[in-house]
Amino acid sequence: MHQLVERFIAGQMPEPMANALVGGSMPLPSQDLLQALAHAVQKETPYAERALETLRGMPEGVLSGAIAGPIQPPDPLGLICMHRKDLALLEQAMLHEDFTAVWMERVIPSLPGPSLDLPLNNQVMWLQRPVILDLLEQHPDGDYNLKRKIQEFRRDVLRVIPAEVAKERLEIIDEVESGRLDKAWAELPLADPDADEETVSEMQARERAERLIKAIKDEEGEEVDLTLTQRIMKLRTNQKILLASKGGKEERTLLMRESNRLIQVAVIRNGRITEGEVTYIAQMRTVQDEVLRIISLNREWMKKYPIVKNMVMNPKTPLPIALNLLRRVNEFDMKIMTKDRNVPETLRREAKRIIEQKMPH
Repeated sequence: MHQLVERFIAGQMPEPMANALVGGSMPLPSQDLLQALAHAVQKETPYAERALETLRGMPEGVLSGAIAGPIQPPDPLGLICMHRKDLALLEQAMLHEDFTAVWMERVIPSLPGPSLDLPLNNQVMWLQRPVILDLLEQHPDGDYNLKRKIQEFRRDVLRVIPAEVAKERLEIIDEVESGRLDKAWAELPLADPDADEETVSEMQARERAERLIKAIKDEEGEEVDLTLTQRIMKLRTNQKILLASKGGKEERTLLMRESNRLIQVAVIRNGRITEGEVTYIAQMRTVQDEVLRIISLNREWMKKYPIVKNMVMNPKTPLPIALNLLRRVNEFDMKIMTKDRNVPETLRREAKRIIEQKMPH
């Protein structure tokens, strides 16, 4: 933590300087500033209102980048959940690996209605603190479907586990213990055998069947176990999100192919993800642009040339990000780009202009 923030938290900073700090006027890393703002608000200091004003004025992208890595203590995540309404930012904060069940309980009354599914689907947390379900049920924006699910969870998970689900859970635990499944499987919320499955068109069903038959390979060309593919396809969306955020390499490889944005974001935020996987994801044509934005905000990943090159050459990369990274591409690859019709025209023209500038006159 920055020395200035440590002084502020210890109460050793003169009032004018403290006001400047919580006002965002000092040159601090965004994550350190968030720790100072969280302290000012949570401890009800005289600077609380100024801190909230600063938090509300910070761009969503800046906050997203600030909480992209480890956050200890996790107070900034709670602060964001209690005082911001940006849905993507709330999702990022509540799915963060450092976000705790204690904080989840505290923030629920402040959450907007569209974000209530996240705490509801986080079975790991409400099993630790069942009062989370009570708070969700009491939330003024909670709709009928949310309250129905809460009743089902109370009946099926907290009290009685149906025999079918219990059997499947035991099978998963056995496979985890034998090393055939990543241990993250044991932490998945239980499936609801009575829940209505989403309606899937015949074309989608056919595509799913084809994916089952066709061997899937990871970034190193290794085939992923077919049984694992079948098991993942049986999971519901909330289970996939949790598995994506904590699962191993094979799970990440399969789940990154899901079209759901939350699942893909959970994969890229998985603390176990490797540089090789990020390099592979950076060139995927099916990746959500939010995933590419997250990659671009990670300083360590952006030091790796293969990741930078793949980001620039991927037509799914938002154009401002690709243009910003273009000058870091070497001349050989830049020449290839100028002839690649998959690269956006604006990017090809800029690459050609840069090459011409470097040519001797």
